[in-house]
Amino acid sequence: MKNILMAVIALLTVSFKINKTSEIKTVRIDKSKSSITYTMTHPVHTWEGTCKEVDGVVQYDAKTSKIIKVAALAKIASFNSKNSNRDSHMLEVTDAIKYPSVSFVSTSVKDDGSTLDVTGKVTFHNVTKEIHFVATSKPEDNRRVLTGDFILLLEDFNIERPSFMLVKTENKMKIDFNIGYAINA
Repeated sequence: MKNILMAVIALLTVSFKINKTSEIKTVRIDKSKSSITYTMTHPVHTWEGTCKEVDGVVQYDAKTSKIIKVAALAKIASFNSKNSNRDSHMLEVTDAIKYPSVSFVSTSVKDDGSTLDVTGKVTFHNVTKEIHFVATSKPEDNRRVLTGDFILLLEDFNIERPSFMLVKTENKMKIDFNIGYAINA
């Protein structure tokens, strides 16, 4: 995972055109202030699985604190739904041994200081798809916390929908995120 994160940091650094009037800072995501939660629905029940081991980086303009790029990575095995059987089944259907992580790298971020309009690429189950979402940004002590959500369709990522009592879950998986990072570090 460390190698993947280093590659993401290198990609962000190389792919960004530095504005001569700005000082660009790259900081690691604060794991103590970050989490990703998925929500899935089956006709019998709805459940959530949460990952508190989110890793990644944020690039921002030190003068304006506006975000330029974001990259995040989570190990699929670290998601916990508080039901070990369900978590084991999710590891099976997502081929977590072969594809152990899910990642996001932004390709465009428009930050007005409180709202971010984000486009980027999610890689899940060895399939990469472009997504778009809106997130909010709030200051908290000497950090910012980004919150938002988006929908992924399992079948778009070649993942067979889990089933319970011979009935499959809905295709959509809602993703909620909280990403914290220190500013002016």
